[in-house]
Amino acid sequence: MKKIILFAILALSIASCQKFLDEVPKDQLTENNFYVSREDAVSALNAIYSPARDNLNDNYSIMIDILSDYWEGRGSTMPMSAYQGLDATNIIRVSNSWGYQYRSIRNANIAIQRITAMTKLEEADKNALIAEARFLRAFDYFNIVRLWGAVPLYLETDVKDKSRRPVDEVYAAIIKDLEAGESDLPSVPTQTGRPSKWAAKALLSEVYLTRGEWALAKQKAKDVIDSGIFGLVDITVADDFNKVFGPTANGTSEEIFYLKFNHVDGYGYPHKLLWSSDQYSPFGSYVTFGLPTNLFLKNWDSNDLRKKFDIFSQYINRYTGVTETLPSSTPILCCKYRDPAATGVNGFGNDRPVIRYADVLLIYAEASVMADNGVSPLALEALNKIKRRGYGYPNSSVSLVDYPSAGWTVDSFRNTVIQERGYELFMEGKRWFDLSRLGTAKLKEIILTNKGKTVKDLHLLWPIPIQEINTNPDITQQDQNPGY
Repeated sequence: MKKIILFAILALSIASCQKFLDEVPKDQLTENNFYVSREDAVSALNAIYSPARDNLNDNYSIMIDILSDYWEGRGSTMPMSAYQGLDATNIIRVSNSWGYQYRSIRNANIAIQRITAMTKLEEADKNALIAEARFLRAFDYFNIVRLWGAVPLYLETDVKDKSRRPVDEVYAAIIKDLEAGESDLPSVPTQTGRPSKWAAKALLSEVYLTRGEWALAKQKAKDVIDSGIFGLVDITVADDFNKVFGPTANGTSEEIFYLKFNHVDGYGYPHKLLWSSDQYSPFGSYVTFGLPTNLFLKNWDSNDLRKKFDIFSQYINRYTGVTETLPSSTPILCCKYRDPAATGVNGFGNDRPVIRYADVLLIYAEASVMADNGVSPLALEALNKIKRRGYGYPNSSVSLVDYPSAGWTVDSFRNTVIQERGYELFMEGKRWFDLSRLGTAKLKEIILTNKGKTVKDLHLLWPIPIQEINTNPDITQQDQNPGY
């Protein structure tokens, strides 16, 4: 019927013919005719988030935390925590992670190109939308370069050189993207879960920290602190941490950038951390676990509310109400991300922290002592804020658990900050990267001390996926990471 009406109109007026032919067919959307309104541009941005979230929902989160000095893999994930190189199953898993993140990058490049060409947007609005795409692209590349080293660098939709680019070149692109975010992103997110200029500064501070550019890391972290926008969520008992990590925590004073999930489109990672089948509580598949002999866990003060909240060795049977002990095969499990109302394996409503205010305070403390070659009162206060809150004290007042004001060396203070990061950012996908940036020798020493395991060199970088080698004309097996 629609076609009959259109042809009737065509027959009435030859003059209207040209106008009719020039119209865009609304039922045949393509990349060329889709990008018209701001809503179209936002939809393009949403397509960048989707594979990035899928990556976290797959095995990436599990693998990153198993690599830490405090956690173990069970079953098929065990080779990750053996540090002897990856077996075929885990090579496939890291290949999937590569695919998710490069799809996110591809979608970012498409969005940047198409939004740039849009003519019906104010320039400031257009720049902000492009900056969001660039922020997400930087986030993807920041993960990729730390896991694979030199990698293909795609900054547009049509890239001629697809070879592995040097690590420094990848970082230069990351920094440039985040600098655009500093400049063009809004001060307040347009929607909870989208980045602001402060998210760009915060992530940039972590990038500079990873690069050992201490003065720049310190300055970017201080910019976020001095904004006065963010603050630590008050904690008085362990379960108060649900206000930071629980399924209803959303847009808190501590949140700088989180990837968002809900019960409808939920987060599967917590399911893999908890306890097993329906007769037990809480619900989960316990893919990872900790050991009481692990020195990181053993030395973690039991008075620290973070430890009480993050891990458990006993649970209450949901049917009998009796307190039972976890089996010796998996004696310690993680419950940092808990959602009693989870609707299934992928039905957890908890969000995934990417960078939060506590992280920024610790970045400032570490970068400051390294840049200044000494411990400033501001650096010590940033560190103490985190520890006070961890023990349930008001974070801005002197407490009984404060670190001393004197007796520090640069190394002793930095080591303390690194350890505090381990407690504060437990199971947030940060620890392996923190150990890696300390250098290979230090990473191996810490894992040997805390886990009693020797890390082989081939375990330090993930293998380039075989499908990339087979389909990318600029990468061959000779370009593969050592050991694979």
